[in-house]
Amino acid sequence: MLIKGMTIHDDSYLGSLISIKFLALNHFIHPFLQMEKITFHHFLLTKAEEEDEIKRYGSTFPERRRREMVEKRAEPPKLLQLFPWEINKVLNANDVSSLGVLELTPEQVHKHILKHWEADMVAKVLNGKQIPIVILDIDTDTKHSLFFKKWPQDENFIFHSSWMNDFVKRRNLQEGMQIGMYWDLRISCFKFSILNN
Repeated sequence: MLIKGMTIHDDSYLGSLISIKFLALNHFIHPFLQMEKITFHHFLLTKAEEEDEIKRYGSTFPERRRREMVEKRAEPPKLLQLFPWEINKVLNANDVSSLGVLELTPEQVHKHILKHWEADMVAKVLNGKQIPIVILDIDTDTKHSLFFKKWPQDENFIFHSSWMNDFVKRRNLQEGMQIGMYWDLRISCFKFSILNN
């Protein structure tokens, strides 16, 4: 064990506290499992403790100190993403070409889309039928109606119909740009954003 540092500070919680802070780093423990040990010394008693001391020792009870050890993870808290962009895609030439489709891989579709849909919708898509969907562009707060289906030439899936006009031309999408999408369960539609242009 290696003592990284020591800090003494005042804390107003439960009166005037002084805590001595030790950070123990164990080289054999994974960094995410490192724990930070904090010792609190309570110099002021709670009302119940003070009344108990008066009963035991009278009004001139000796000064007593209570110590408390607390452990917590040493790493800083992780921020949660506001939007869980499960589908991240760098646009290729086909996505912005005159084909007018956005193509997704079977892995992306099965992992991030079909698992959220009802069985009848999944069956229609897997049988080659197209289904109407809505994409909410959160960058511009606009809704767009498209169709989603399995690409007949291979195992991939596509968004088509108005992809060219509503997204490629309207948002000036170009090859190499990164977009994000996910299926919002609350409102049963896709959400879309340009993540990196």
